[in-house]
Amino acid sequence: MAGPGQRKATLRLTALGNSYTKLLTSYAISNLSTGVLIVALPLLATSITRHPLSISGLTAAAGLPWLLVGPLSGAIADRVNRRRAMALAEFGRAAIVGLGALFVLGGGKSLLVLYLVMILIGIGETLFDPIGLAMVPTLVKPSGMDTANSLLYGTQTLGQRFAGPALGGWLFGLAVWAPLGLDALTFLMSGLVVLMLPRTPSHTESEWTVAGLSADIMEGVRWVWADRPLRAFLLGTATIHFSTAAGTSVLVLVAQDRFRLSGIGFGLILGGLAGGYFLGYLVAPSIVSRFARAKLCVVAVLGAGGGFLLVAVSGVAVLAGLGLAVVGFLAAQLEIVSITYRQMGVPDRIRGRVMAGFLFVGHGSIPIGAVFGGTVATLTNVGYSYVAAAIAIAAIAPFLWSALKDADLDAGSAGARSEGQEPA
Repeated sequence: MAGPGQRKATLRLTALGNSYTKLLTSYAISNLSTGVLIVALPLLATSITRHPLSISGLTAAAGLPWLLVGPLSGAIADRVNRRRAMALAEFGRAAIVGLGALFVLGGGKSLLVLYLVMILIGIGETLFDPIGLAMVPTLVKPSGMDTANSLLYGTQTLGQRFAGPALGGWLFGLAVWAPLGLDALTFLMSGLVVLMLPRTPSHTESEWTVAGLSADIMEGVRWVWADRPLRAFLLGTATIHFSTAAGTSVLVLVAQDRFRLSGIGFGLILGGLAGGYFLGYLVAPSIVSRFARAKLCVVAVLGAGGGFLLVAVSGVAVLAGLGLAVVGFLAAQLEIVSITYRQMGVPDRIRGRVMAGFLFVGHGSIPIGAVFGGTVATLTNVGYSYVAAAIAIAAIAPFLWSALKDADLDAGSAGARSEGQEPA
């Protein structure tokens, strides 16, 4: 029998409408698939090599597509038939991981193939995520936007950082090809659910010019550059992703060599980061309403640095998982403040480009951080990768305070700019 909390959540979801529920369902399936790969591919890599830099290269490969094609994703999101583009991205990812499963099932072992799978999956992500975020305002009434976005980000966190990694580790223990085989089916299911969304209009071919796309991209860049809090949040996002990638890119080695964990254990310790993020998203509205947002952002990055240090010095797997949970919980507070300011302070006509720009910078920081973490581990040991991550994330605190201390970060105040006014 459903409890009061579950019934309340169901009522909130029902109030958002059937179309939004389908989008959320597609997001849940797709991000679960991505989470499975986050664990499965590094585990496959350790059966080929034990070199830290080679293994961390998989994390780098995951973020590389955002550097290569990310700048185009926002402009494309404002032009294409969104439903069709999202579905094609999912069907393409289903085909890629399906071929990867057949390769592994046949006994194939190649780091190059694993890198290629990760890169192609990432290209699909650069289309799926920004377009999905751009569709939310067309599916949900303004009064439901906060709830709708919190559900999307919470679902993404659970799928990619907790449920997916745990499931991927368990499936890998059953059969090395099983995680990829499951993902082929789930990406396909996600695409089919997307096709159930309302039709969206397509733009004419005359609009598809290099100059037009470049102009669209630059308009989004100008918006972010002209707004000092947006610039600060952008740098904060980049630093969070950089530091997290520096640590998680070598986490499989920490789990196996220091803590003697199996594939399931690795998935669970990585899931500590997801648990922290999810709990952080859950309580963030209450925390943000009680504290000054600028101070909260500064405390969040300093505290996240402390979480990385706990992982660096811990000799017990549970404490390492707790350190990652602290990182996730506090990073979620910064992200909620940033996301709210972004969504309420940017006109709808360019919101997709601004959101894609943040995704580009955030995800684009992943390969840089991963290579950095792998390099530090290679030159010293894996523990120092977490010390370096702590220093990097804490170093951004003074800039955040300088940029945000005099800014009005309240969502209602930011809303005036969302009507199309240029930022000061």
